[in-house]
Amino acid sequence: MRIAYYAATLLEIGAGLEKYFIETARDLSEISGVHVDVLTMDDAFNLKYNRLHNAYFLKKFDPKLLYREPVETIRANLGKANYIKSASFKQLAARFQDYDLIYSRNDITEPFFFKFVMGYRRLPPIVFGCHIPHVYPVAETVHARLHNALFTSPFYNWLASGVVGCHVINNYTLDFLTRQFPKKKIAKIYYPFDFDAFAANADKYPFPGQFDRQKFNLIWVGRLVEQKGVRDLIRLVDRVNQKHAGRVVWNICGDGELRPLVQACQARWPNVVWWGHVPNQQMAAAFRQADLFVTTAKWESYPYNVLESQAIGLPVIAYDIPGCQDMIENGVNGFVVQNLDEFAEKVVFFLQGNQLPPEAANYLRKKIDRQKIYAELLALFEACVAERSRNHHGSR
Repeated sequence: MRIAYYAATLLEIGAGLEKYFIETARDLSEISGVHVDVLTMDDAFNLKYNRLHNAYFLKKFDPKLLYREPVETIRANLGKANYIKSASFKQLAARFQDYDLIYSRNDITEPFFFKFVMGYRRLPPIVFGCHIPHVYPVAETVHARLHNALFTSPFYNWLASGVVGCHVINNYTLDFLTRQFPKKKIAKIYYPFDFDAFAANADKYPFPGQFDRQKFNLIWVGRLVEQKGVRDLIRLVDRVNQKHAGRVVWNICGDGELRPLVQACQARWPNVVWWGHVPNQQMAAAFRQADLFVTTAKWESYPYNVLESQAIGLPVIAYDIPGCQDMIENGVNGFVVQNLDEFAEKVVFFLQGNQLPPEAANYLRKKIDRQKIYAELLALFEACVAERSRNHHGSR
């Protein structure tokens, strides 16, 4: 089977979806009879697309944020898989003809292009990977409410009408899409994360800085955007530092349009260290210097940073949101919390020397069977190819 992974955006962005594409394209291409390539639009398209995207969100566009990860590293990490950029949708559609199936994301952009520009009927069967939240459980902003209204609307259903199946990563999305798309093939399949390979990076790729090991080190990792709860992170710092500033260091790894808020927090508190964007390969070494991982994200699908922190054995504190609900068992490998007060309480819990049971480090490892996950992914892909074939024969 030949599979085309497709997203309109660049792998160089280096976020969770991009990590998933790189790692699974590489691993699937090692399986006999399977080959995966990653297809996307070229740099010129992405510059235009991201200017429009940032204008919609009323954000200043910074081209550097498109290139967080070096393309040479990406191509090396892809193994036998190829990274192919297209200059036009005509060229992209022609390239899709070399594949048996297209695996794409569930954002509004991709189904729009499939529907209006390339045409579902002229393409191989398409499976959506629901790597962005289909619905935000808590919609605090105007854009989040617009997102929810659009993704649950008849218009989105119409845009996605040519999609054969959906790959979801958490129970919340599984329940929601099963109701929204009762006729599509929908399967919940976790990320096939390689814990050992990630942990081994701690020795291969040193972190360029040194944490203050005389104090308790928290680490926060992510893009500095609204989705990741940057404002809540700053409120959490202010709250905990009122009594414990001398005992803790806040290590913040990431970059984005909310950078000024983090820089202001760093100027206000000497125990806040902003490391900027850290290349993915160096993150294991960063996690290894920390004592606790906190994520203040307001919505996720199945966050990579939780998997990565768990590969190093760090406990996790997160909000009680889809994705994190599937990954964190209260009191076992961390805590999911309801509000900022509870978040601060759990941070202080660890500051006071409390620890989780020994099995914390292996909790997620036991849930993720990589061989089984890849078999389930291929089974979904094969079922969708067969379904498309039956529909084509039946319509003749």
